[in-house]
This record gives sequence, C-alpha cells and structure tokens, in this order.
Amino acid sequence: MPYKFGTALLYAFLLWIIGFVWGIVVFIVPALKDAPSFPHISKYPAVSVPLILLYTVMVFFLTRIHLKATERKSLEGLRFGVTILLVNIALDSLVYVVLFKGSDYFSYLSIWFAYALFLIIPWLTGTWLERKNIR
Repeated sequence: MPYKFGTALLYAFLLWIIGFVWGIVVFIVPALKDAPSFPHISKYPAVSVPLILLYTVMVFFLTRIHLKATERKSLEGLRFGVTILLVNIALDSLVYVVLFKGSDYFSYLSIWFAYALFLIIPWLTGTWLERKNIR
C-alpha cells in the first residue's frame, strides 16, 4: 500500500495541537507557569516533561496504527517520523518564532529531544514491527 501522506499529516497536526493546548493550560495556571526552569534544558518544564512522556506513548501507538497496512514498515516508519518532525518544526517556527517573537524557543534541549523522538520512535517501531512480522 502506498504511503498515506494525508494520515501522517493529520497525526502530525494532532500531536502539535496537543502540545500547543497543553502549553496554553500551563500558561493559564500560575503555579505551573512559575515552575523553575532548567537552564539550557527547559524554560517551562511543566510543559516539556509531560509532553515528552505523552509524545513517547502517542507516537508509538500512532505509528503502529499508521503502519498497519504497509509491508515496508521500517522505511514507512522513517517517512512517518520525518513527516511528523517537519510539520512540528514548521508550526513551531510559525507560531513561536514568527507570531510570538520568541527568539530563544529553539535554544532548549527539551524541544530538540522531542523532535528526536518524533523521528526515532516511528523508525524504531517500524523496524521492530518488520522484524516481528506484525501486521
């Protein structure tokens, strides 16, 4: 079956919207917003830590769903991860850098760790499914 680009885009937008909504929730709740930052790691750990945990689980399960009907799971997992990564980088750049004028957004390790998860988890999940011959 050919690569389902539309579904991959939908999942990528879903992941980004979940992160954006959680960020809004954190900024609305003063106790969460005022949590101390970790220099060079995370400016808002109340945003990044829960999202990294949630993304890890969600990307794994979304990848399994997305790769169900494909034969070349490793390659398609990598393509799926690249799609998620590029959509999230584009939307983050548009919203945080262009609209909010946040010049330090990409300077924290937590955002790059999340981006790495978006790429690595689908690829490894596809490789695992391919080795196990799981449909």
